[in-house]
Amino acid sequence: MIQFVIGAAAGYVFGTKAGRERFEQLKKGYQATVSSPVVKSALDTTRRAVANKIDPQPRMKEVKNLRKGDGEDTILEPDKD
Repeated sequence: MIQFVIGAAAGYVFGTKAGRERFEQLKKGYQATVSSPVVKSALDTTRRAVANKIDPQPRMKEVKNLRKGDGEDTILEPDKD
């Protein structure tokens, strides 16, 4: 039943003149929303929060490698990318 409703809605949107005009309106609204700096900032913040929940250990990059005798000492800092 759900597939029939989705198919009928898609047929209306893509098949009729009014549907095509409405589709273009929705498309313009979507593009304006996605290209907004506020939305981009919110998406970036959300992605970082989700990534930190999934992988709480920060990714590290090597800044300096110091050798003292037999052992190796490496200085690491969080990678911002």
